[in-house]
Amino acid sequence: MKTSTIAEAKKNLPHLIQQLEVEGSIHLTRDGKSIAVMMSESQYQKLVSPPKSIYSAILNWRSQLGEEADVGLTCNELDEIRR
Repeated sequence: MKTSTIAEAKKNLPHLIQQLEVEGSIHLTRDGKSIAVMMSESQYQKLVSPPKSIYSAILNWRSQLGEEADVGLTCNELDEIRR
């Protein structure tokens, strides 16, 4: 998780925006506590766009977790949901 203080963000905004394109999000801190999150446009669109179906939402969720995550649903279970 990338973090930056508000003061650093003010000084380095162009650099932070470039980092957002690669890293996706940056947590802004004040007095060592996270108070806000800056994110890339693509990551924001993923958050605000409604899923097309429950099946695609589950697949999207699983892809964000990674291969090794135990999400409790097998491919066969997902196929049953899709039907």
